[in-house]
Amino acid sequence: MKRLYRVYYNTYDDGKHEEVKRELGSRYGVRVLDHPSRLLPEFRFVELFLDKPGLEEEIANIVREITGSKHVKVDWIDTSR
Repeated sequence: MKRLYRVYYNTYDDGKHEEVKRELGSRYGVRVLDHPSRLLPEFRFVELFLDKPGLEEEIANIVREITGSKHVKVDWIDTSR
């Protein structure tokens, strides 16, 4: 059973990407998995193993604030259903 958030965004700046991972991990006290794209290095996809729904907009705002990206998608995944 998995409950997690998947966060998709674009940034060319590896430093900002690392900052996103640190901030999300620190703020929510969870492990953040990074899934690098082989085709488009600027496309970022991370997973947060967080068992609390309803944080999509909050997480998206954190990523937008750090990266300056307007295109951030956050999905809540609950495989227990």
